[in-house]
Amino acid sequence: MEMYTHLKVKLLFLILSISTFGFAQNPVKLIDQGNFVILSNDYVQITLSKKKTLISSLKYKDLELIGRQHINWNIVSSDEEESKVRKLSQKVVYSVRIDPSKNNGERAEVSFKYIYDGNEQANPVDIDMRYTLGKNDKGVYLSALFTHRAGYPEFELGQGRMIAELNPEVFDFYTVDSNRRRIMASENDVKNGIRRNVKEANLLTTGIHKGEVEHKYDYAAMLAQTPTWGWTSTAKHVGIWMINPSHEYINGGPTQVGLTGHVECVLLNHWQDGHYGGGTQVFKKDENWEKFIGPFFIYCNSGINHDDMWKDAIGEAKKQQQLWPFNWVVEKEYPKKQERGVLSGQIQISDPYVPVTKFSNMWVGLANTTNEDAISKDKAPINWQFEGKHYQFWVKADQKGNFTIPNIRAGKYTIFAFADGILGEFSKTDITVSQGSNINIGKLTWTPLRYGKQLWEIGIPDRSAAEFRHGDHYWQWGLYMLYPKEFPNDVNFTIGKSDWSKDWNYCQPPVIDSAYNVVRSPVWSVFFDMPDQAKGTATLRLAICGSRNQTAVNVLVNDVLVGKTGILTNSGVMHRDGIRGKEDEIAIHFDAKLLKKGTNTIKLKLTNVKNWTFGLLYDYLRLEL
Repeated sequence: MEMYTHLKVKLLFLILSISTFGFAQNPVKLIDQGNFVILSNDYVQITLSKKKTLISSLKYKDLELIGRQHINWNIVSSDEEESKVRKLSQKVVYSVRIDPSKNNGERAEVSFKYIYDGNEQANPVDIDMRYTLGKNDKGVYLSALFTHRAGYPEFELGQGRMIAELNPEVFDFYTVDSNRRRIMASENDVKNGIRRNVKEANLLTTGIHKGEVEHKYDYAAMLAQTPTWGWTSTAKHVGIWMINPSHEYINGGPTQVGLTGHVECVLLNHWQDGHYGGGTQVFKKDENWEKFIGPFFIYCNSGINHDDMWKDAIGEAKKQQQLWPFNWVVEKEYPKKQERGVLSGQIQISDPYVPVTKFSNMWVGLANTTNEDAISKDKAPINWQFEGKHYQFWVKADQKGNFTIPNIRAGKYTIFAFADGILGEFSKTDITVSQGSNINIGKLTWTPLRYGKQLWEIGIPDRSAAEFRHGDHYWQWGLYMLYPKEFPNDVNFTIGKSDWSKDWNYCQPPVIDSAYNVVRSPVWSVFFDMPDQAKGTATLRLAICGSRNQTAVNVLVNDVLVGKTGILTNSGVMHRDGIRGKEDEIAIHFDAKLLKKGTNTIKLKLTNVKNWTFGLLYDYLRLEL
C-alpha cells in the first residue's frame, strides 16, 4: 500500500511537471484596480499595493504564499539598526514601465519612484522600485535604482534589503545549504521562548525544537557562494526561493556574509549588509551616486519533497545566472550584454620559499577601490571587503589560476585575487574595461609576501576559522560559552604535537559567568622548539577573521611584550555565531634574539575587552625568520 501511494504521488508530480515546465499559453496581464495593481501569468499572481508600495499578495497555483507583513524593500541608515532609522519620502510616482498590451503579453513592469522631498526624517535618496513579470516566469523580479544627487544632504546606508514575511500556514521547512536544512520552530515557539544573551536568541520551551536556542544569525551565509535559499512546505509541496542571478550589486565581494532568513517564515535578501563587518556606505553632501540593484528573482516551485524543490531551485539559479544581464531591462545604469566587457588571464604563484605552492578556491575579481568615496565610515583602508557603493565582478579561477570575468561594466578597476592556502592577496591597479571589450591580460605573477623562512604555522589561510575546534558546526548558538570547560587553562598549543582541529578553539572569547559578565580575558600560548639561538628579525603573522569594536591583541615572546595588533576591524562575528567576518592581517616584528635554543613561548593576550561580545577569531598564524 505504501509503495502504491508513493507511485501515485510520483505520477501526480509527473503530470504537474509536464504542464508546469512547458511554456505558458496565456499572456501576462496587468490590471490596475486603483489602490492595487495585479500582475499575473499562468503560474503566479502578484498584487501590489500602490499606497504601501509592496507586494501584498503572491499566489502560486492559487495558493497564497505571503503572510500578514508582505514583501517590501527596507532601508536602514546605519549599521546599528536601533539608530538613525529614517523613512522613505512621502512623494512617490507610480508608472507602468513595460506595458504587456504593447508586447503581446510577453512582459509587464511597474515602478514606484520615491523622490526625496527635503524631509529631514526621510532618506535623502531617490529610489525607483520595480516589479517585473514575464510570460514564463514562475515568480517575480525585483529591482531598484538608487540615486543621491547634488543638493542632497549627507547620508549613511547601513542595511539595504528585501524582506518577505511568508504564510506560516503554508511554510515550515527552511533551506540555506546542505548543513542548514530543517523543519523550523513556529512563531509561537519563539514567543514562548526565554531570551538569552542577545534579543535574537531564545531558548525554546515548546515545539519540535524544545530545549534548543533559536538564533536568527545561525542562518547567515556568504551570499555570493549560496546559489539560492528559501522556504518549502511539507503539506503543500510548494517552495519559494531567493535567487541573485549576479552578485555585482552586493556589497563586500564574495566573502560578505549576509542574513538569509529566519523563523517566523522570513525570507531576506541583503544587497547591502552591515553585519559581519560590512559597515556602512557613506555619502557626502552633494555627492552624485547611482546604483542599480538587481533584478533578483523570487522563484516559486513545487515538488515531491524538500530535496526535490531545493534541487530544482538550484537548477533555476544556474539558469538565471546564464541569462544575466537580462535583455528586457531598460535602464542606462544597467548596461546590455554587448555594452559590457570581458577580462581573462592567469594568476601565477611565485613564492621563493615554497617552489610548489598548493592552493585551492582562488577568487579573482574587479572592484572600484581607488576613489575617495570608496572609503568606509570607519576610515578603514581602501579595500574591496568594505566596498558597496559601486559594482564588483568576481569569478573562481581554475586549478592553474586561469580566469574569465564576464559582463563587466565599463570603467577603471583594481584586480584582486585570493586563495585558500595563500596568506594575503594579489592586486593590480589601473585595469580599464571599455564597452564591448574582450581583454586577455595575460599572465600576472603573484609573489606572496614573506618576511623570511617559515618556522611554523597554525591553521589554513582561508579567511575563516573553519578548520579549528567547532568550526565544522559554528552555526550553533553559545559555543563560546563552552570555552571555560573545554579549555580551563586556556589554549596551550604545542607545535608538532597539538592538533588545531581540536586544540585550537574557533574563537578566543572572554571567560564569562552565568550572567554573561566578563570574568577574565584569555591568554593563549604557543610552544615551539628552536634548535639554536636565533638571529635577525622574527615576524609573527596574524590573519584575523573576526573581532569586535575595540578588541586588540598583545603579543609576548618568552613573556616579553613585542607588539600589539592595535584596534582591529569591527566585524562582530562571535556573538552572531559566525565563522568569518572581514580579514585583518597583522605583522608583529621583533628581535630574533628573544628566541632561545630549546622551548619558546608566544602568548596572545586579548585586551580592551568591554563585555562578553569581545571575542576574536583567528584565520591563520605563521612565524617567519
